[in-house]
Amino acid sequence: MNAEMPQPWDEAYLAAVLETDQRKLADKINAANKILWRRLQELGSSSDRSQETQRVTDALLTLDMIRRIEFKVPA
Repeated sequence: MNAEMPQPWDEAYLAAVLETDQRKLADKINAANKILWRRLQELGSSSDRSQETQRVTDALLTLDMIRRIEFKVPA
């Protein structure tokens, strides 16, 4: 990945979801969360990007579920 280009949100999301090493999982979830929230802010309330907005929102919910299950964090 080029240091000048931000990581696409879907790559960061997949890296977190597919991480099997629990020692690395929290860092990957945190990194993906930052990227996903940034993308959500970029999308704003643009109606022409509503599908992507929904995908980003779903990804955030999935990461939260993984975090709660893997680290036994209450909802």
